[in-house]
Amino acid sequence: MISEAALASFIAALFSMMNPIGNIGVFAGLTAGRPQADAGRIAWTCAGAVMITLLVIAWSGSLILQFFGISVDSLRAAGGIIVLLIGLHMLFNKAEHQHSLKELDDAKSRASIGIVPLAIPIVAGPGTMATVLVAAQQHPTVLSKIEISIVIIVLAVACGFLFSFATPLAKRLGESGMGVVTRVMGMVLAAIAMGMLADGLKGLLPGLAG
Repeated sequence: MISEAALASFIAALFSMMNPIGNIGVFAGLTAGRPQADAGRIAWTCAGAVMITLLVIAWSGSLILQFFGISVDSLRAAGGIIVLLIGLHMLFNKAEHQHSLKELDDAKSRASIGIVPLAIPIVAGPGTMATVLVAAQQHPTVLSKIEISIVIIVLAVACGFLFSFATPLAKRLGESGMGVVTRVMGMVLAAIAMGMLADGLKGLLPGLAG
């Protein structure tokens, strides 16, 4: 089983990476002009795609690492750098870590945007995947992976629920409100990333631990 502290850290990191509250504005913008029924369907399509993507990574990530010959410590260090960069972008309320303007413009013309770009890369981007992969490698037992899977499912459902009410929530929070949430999540991510990076470097360079 995963310790309470490690589980709490994983939940905080994954929630911050997925950033469902901060992404409400993105979802509302991409679904503007669509009927509410379509927006709701897109929200739950996104949630399902996020859930499936992260569950596959949680249960099959070790095979990917073995195939490419990547060690757990290398993954921790690299994951820490990725998460730190994303956290810094969020801290300064920049969206470059999620999507580009060209991607958003292209998405508006697509009939279905639930999977791309909403699920991937906006919600389940490289940082989110790295967070799940590192957690799965740190806690490789079946019971631990079940706990990780439960967290993934709960947060994916939360994303679907929040996105279903994106338009009224975006109006209530406003740009400033969502900006505050994004910055707070960025600070949390930066702190967690430093721990991931430190653990990875200690494993790669044992002399640092002494």
